[in-house]
Amino acid sequence: MSVLSPKILWLLGAVAIPIIIHFLSRLRVKKVEFSTVRFIKKLETSSIRRIKIQQLILMILRMLTIAALIFMVAQPVIQGFMPGWIASDQDARLVLVLDNSASMNVKNGNETFLEIIKTEALALLPQFNDKTHITLFQTCPPKRIYDGVPSDPKLVSVLSAIHSTVSHDYLWENLSIFLKDPTMVEPIKECVVFSDLTHSPDSTFLAGHLEKEKWKFYFIRPGHVRDNLSIRSVSSINRIKTPNQLVKLKTRVQNSGELQKPNTHLELLFNGNRVGQVVSNFVPHKEKEFIFQAYPGQTGIVQAVATLPSDDYDMDNNWYVSMPVLDRVRCGIIASNNEGISMIEMILHAIDPEGQLLSVESRIQSNLNRLFLDDLDVAIIHDPLKISQAGTDDLDKYLKSGGGLIWFQGKGGEDDYHPDLYDKLEFPRHGKVIDSGQGFFNSEILTENSDIFGDLLVRKIENELPEIFTYVETEILPDHKIHLDLNNDDPLLIEFSRKSGAIFYFSTLLDLRWNDLLVRGLTIPLIYRMLVLAGTDEFNTAPILVDGSKWISIEEDILRNKWEVESPSGKMELIAPDYDREGINVTSTHELGIFNIFSNGKLFTSFPTRLHDKEYIHPGISQARIEPYLSTDQIRLMAVQDDFAKAFLEARQGRSLWKIFLLATVVLLLAETLIGRPVSVKMKAADI
Repeated sequence: MSVLSPKILWLLGAVAIPIIIHFLSRLRVKKVEFSTVRFIKKLETSSIRRIKIQQLILMILRMLTIAALIFMVAQPVIQGFMPGWIASDQDARLVLVLDNSASMNVKNGNETFLEIIKTEALALLPQFNDKTHITLFQTCPPKRIYDGVPSDPKLVSVLSAIHSTVSHDYLWENLSIFLKDPTMVEPIKECVVFSDLTHSPDSTFLAGHLEKEKWKFYFIRPGHVRDNLSIRSVSSINRIKTPNQLVKLKTRVQNSGELQKPNTHLELLFNGNRVGQVVSNFVPHKEKEFIFQAYPGQTGIVQAVATLPSDDYDMDNNWYVSMPVLDRVRCGIIASNNEGISMIEMILHAIDPEGQLLSVESRIQSNLNRLFLDDLDVAIIHDPLKISQAGTDDLDKYLKSGGGLIWFQGKGGEDDYHPDLYDKLEFPRHGKVIDSGQGFFNSEILTENSDIFGDLLVRKIENELPEIFTYVETEILPDHKIHLDLNNDDPLLIEFSRKSGAIFYFSTLLDLRWNDLLVRGLTIPLIYRMLVLAGTDEFNTAPILVDGSKWISIEEDILRNKWEVESPSGKMELIAPDYDREGINVTSTHELGIFNIFSNGKLFTSFPTRLHDKEYIHPGISQARIEPYLSTDQIRLMAVQDDFAKAFLEARQGRSLWKIFLLATVVLLLAETLIGRPVSVKMKAADI
């Protein structure tokens, strides 16, 4: 506690007045003659002792009354961050930070959190005089939007104009940047942060800030969330997507609010048409999972959305998915001899005898010095004997752009392949050729729920697994996924990726001298699934976070087309392609939903944006989570409440206590009056 008028406290010496009067009254002795003192001695043990105690109590009450009056006049206050008599006499810096990220779109009654904090920030401005330099920041995008004094009318308009976003705030990182401004040299420094504070700072917060001890921080929350369901993820269980193949989508829903949510609808839509719905009850702070199954019903891009009814926070009620459904695959065969090409062409003809799905081109090339793969969706490379650095670079570029690869490894030695194939593209290293002699190696499916073996139209798949006579010893990496291996634990079929390009790697050839794959009923559906998986370009349709940058890969022959981007709100933007990298870069992704890419007015591809994970509803952090980075006497954690401006003023300058001392004075005077009043009964008894 402190006082605003400390000079008044010198009057506390007046507390001694009742003591002085008490002792002076004892010096006044009046002699009265009595015939006997026998009865007075009897009173000494009762009435006289009671009178002395009463006089002592009255003296103490009078002393306390005087002290309470003096403290009341001295204007006592509970010590705040910044006492008013100090702040008013010195130059000061006030930094206002307003969080306008996605989570501030939560509704509290008829207002959002952002609207609430803008109103409260405006209400605080009259508490600061023109000796205070105000700097106003917003977090999304992070920038300084005002510098000046509190009385400037421009400040009100600038603060009111802060708009909501669906972005992530990176609050602590941005706050560190804001406060490192070298122009903030005032002796008094205060920072007021309006945010829902859903995540803690880390060790980088104000790291290396030499003057952070001089700052006082007020962290102000706008409220809490009562009614909220959120879709936390929608993921595809099966990777193969064709018009007649059921798509299975696992959807995870969480009740992040405080209310029980009975009979709530969760819907799945494909291209705006409802294809699935469930009705369920949701318990607060619990999750549920659902699996939707639906046919895409068409080729090309299918735009899916899982949706929940509106609640206090609508940003997490929809989850968008852009799914490429295979239409046609441009397939290229590169083999070291005619025999290899013939074997592969025979399989592809069995898969698509009428040429409706596959367009195939073939070439004999044993030395992969250069690879021209730009016009292919899937490349099948069979028994490569040599690979140069240029060939490796072409392969890397092709895979990065989303191309697929099916590779059959033959007798080519590791020394004949450029090291980048292993070090850069992370291909498995191969060793010597293993021959089974007069016998064979059995194969088995290693991966459970494999995308390429699950639900195959084969009666008894274990009877259709190939027998291997010859294969190449292979060394895999941790990221390699084994689908088939041999009974000696060597891998036979491996899957891995390079960027968005899927690679299926066989450690044997399509050759009856190496195995019996060509006569197995498994081979045709297996190669078909590989073609679908490798040929489905999920690179262009892959999601990104809101405000992220999205690269769209484009074939060279259509690169000069007119390219436009349509945002979820319908805004069209013309975009210039990058001819060197062969694609377009979409950077204006400030909305939540699906962005469409048009080539000469026709839909080319689309991709969804995602809400940042930290913009979903999380419990607010406590002051203890901030104290490791700031001392306790630097922090005030507050919540918006009725008459918040007054509560803030008390936290900043202290709470006035003079009313309490006035009440104490009245109570003490009443007590002194009651105790010191003459009692008529006793007086009459004394007269008698």
